Amino acid sequence: MRKLITLFVSVLFMAPFAASADSFTGVLVDTRCMAMDASNTGQDHKGGAMKGCATACAKMGIPVALYIDGKMHTLAAPAPLLAPHMAKEATIEGSMTADGVIMPMKVMVEGKEVDIKAMM
Repeated sequence: MRKLITLFVSVLFMAPFAASADSFTGVLVDTRCMAMDASNTGQDHKGGAMKGCATACAKMGIPVALYIDGKMHTLAAPAPLLAPHMAKEATIEGSMTADGVIMPMKVMVEGKEVDIKAMM
């Protein structure tokens, strides 16, 4: 009985510290180009004159954001790992800070998980 009570108390105290994950779905965008022109949600920018711009920026390490309902939410994840998935719809499991930054635990693009821990 004592072991059962000890286990119960341990679980009770740990419960508030358990991480909870929310799910966010949107399009992966380049924060630099989006900040200059809100229409830069695709892969190519400046009316198509800059082909592959979003991927190039992510490869250089410019932060990637998830564009949801007209608002950018920067991802706290290595941008180069997300570069091949720019301008695609993604579902992120994680938490959002008070200022709108998403702390991802899992990133899914086209039904496949993207390894965002390789550079961390």
